[in-house]
Amino acid sequence: MGEKILELRDLKTSYFTHIGEVKAIRGISFHIHRGEAIGIVGESGSGKSVTALSIMRLLQHPGKIIGGQITFKGKNLLQKSIKEMQCIRGNEISMIFQDSMTSLNPVFTVGNQIIEVILQHHKISKKEAKVKAVEMFKLVGISSPEKRMNQYPHEFSGGMRQRLMIGMALSCEPTLLIADEPTTALDVTIQAQILELMKDLKKRLDTSIILITHDLGVVAALCSRVVVMYSGLIMEEGSIENIFYNSKHPYTQGLLKSIPKANWKDKDKLISIEGTPPDLLGLPDGCPFMPRCSYAMEICKREQSPDFEIEENHRSMCWRLHDEAPKIETWMKRGDFHGTK
Repeated sequence: MGEKILELRDLKTSYFTHIGEVKAIRGISFHIHRGEAIGIVGESGSGKSVTALSIMRLLQHPGKIIGGQITFKGKNLLQKSIKEMQCIRGNEISMIFQDSMTSLNPVFTVGNQIIEVILQHHKISKKEAKVKAVEMFKLVGISSPEKRMNQYPHEFSGGMRQRLMIGMALSCEPTLLIADEPTTALDVTIQAQILELMKDLKKRLDTSIILITHDLGVVAALCSRVVVMYSGLIMEEGSIENIFYNSKHPYTQGLLKSIPKANWKDKDKLISIEGTPPDLLGLPDGCPFMPRCSYAMEICKREQSPDFEIEENHRSMCWRLHDEAPKIETWMKRGDFHGTK
């Protein structure tokens, strides 16, 4: 594996509202190598998009990074000025946002919008930028690029707009691409095309990709490693093989059980995770997944589990992985605690 392009260490991000502190990210750490694609998965509200916005330094008030480090190419992004970050965004680190329609300006042609990005980061003429923009249209599979450069966002389908966003994000050949739900609201055919496009671009440009999604099938198609988030924490991290075939955290196992299988039968039912995620304004002392966990123990109610390293590049936050797990098991259902078995 190549050099580490990005590394997060104990990152903490909160939103300071009039009713209290919302702890959106609670000390997460992970990294990505050059040319690697990793997936960040989890339910809505688990902290996936806030992680991306923290990396890009695009948090809006009342959001604030309150601790940790974000190291990109050996330099801490949290120590960069606003002007320095403007030079990095779109140039070295690009992001594809969830809704392609709202990410594109409806009153400017798509060609002008891509040209603007190129001119912002490269000292070239407008004519040269236009040539580069046409190349990007071709790269992402948009036919008749010279003609379509003069069209507006509403004249493109959802899949085409998503291709435009990818083209815009890659126009300055970034080292790192963050894709936040790039296939949301697209039909399965277009979804497959977008994934193949991203896979091809990663191979051709050696771009590192962070794919944020709730769809584990999409992750399996593109990524080599997976980060599973819940309630602002990383519950489990490992390779595709680790997560899909040897997952250790009950939350990861619950996500996998909720996916329809290829050999689906009429009598089969999806197994959902009962309950709802905790309120980030009033987080429990112990494991945030405890009220929904079928394996919950008394210690889960009192203390958050540390990270246990199962093997190299596979870790999980679950007390069941502790060396003393058989003894811990005896604490289950003591006092006023009731599991969800």
